[in-house]
Amino acid sequence: MPTYFFDTCALQHRYLDAPDARTVRRIISDRRVICYIADWTIVEMASTLARRCRQLSATCREFDRLERKFFADIADGRLRVRVTSSRDFTRARDLLRFAGMIKRRRLSSGDALIAACCLDLAYQEKERITFCTSNQPLFSILGNITAYTSALRLRFFRPPVPTPARITIDPPTP
Repeated sequence: MPTYFFDTCALQHRYLDAPDARTVRRIISDRRVICYIADWTIVEMASTLARRCRQLSATCREFDRLERKFFADIADGRLRVRVTSSRDFTRARDLLRFAGMIKRRRLSSGDALIAACCLDLAYQEKERITFCTSNQPLFSILGNITAYTSALRLRFFRPPVPTPARITIDPPTP
């Protein structure tokens, strides 16, 4: 069974209309696919949905509806939550050192932690996991690290465009 791991910026496509929303919705809706998120994504998702709703002048009620859909996906088993470990924190620190000091690239601690959590899952399951992101710097950085490219398939989704003409608050559920 194919396994996918979504970071927050790719996962938001499930709930907000975006260039690759159909693809993300199809993957997560497919019962033959296992989809993971990191526990950190739960916190980031609240921030991401709030930011997007502010950009669209959406109401708290609309935010709450989107967040309920997210938690329904977790409750329904469409998204499995992977708990970050102390090993993930160590790998995230190593990734931040590599990105920030060696490659001179900006990478957030949350992005590093989510990527490290995915890598640990791949090692534990002894299979290549498809890591999905809409974060170009993260995609580029991970593509330069053999530990990540040997254990993960990196998949890039185009980032959402924050204009009301391109985003639907309540897209149809596939």
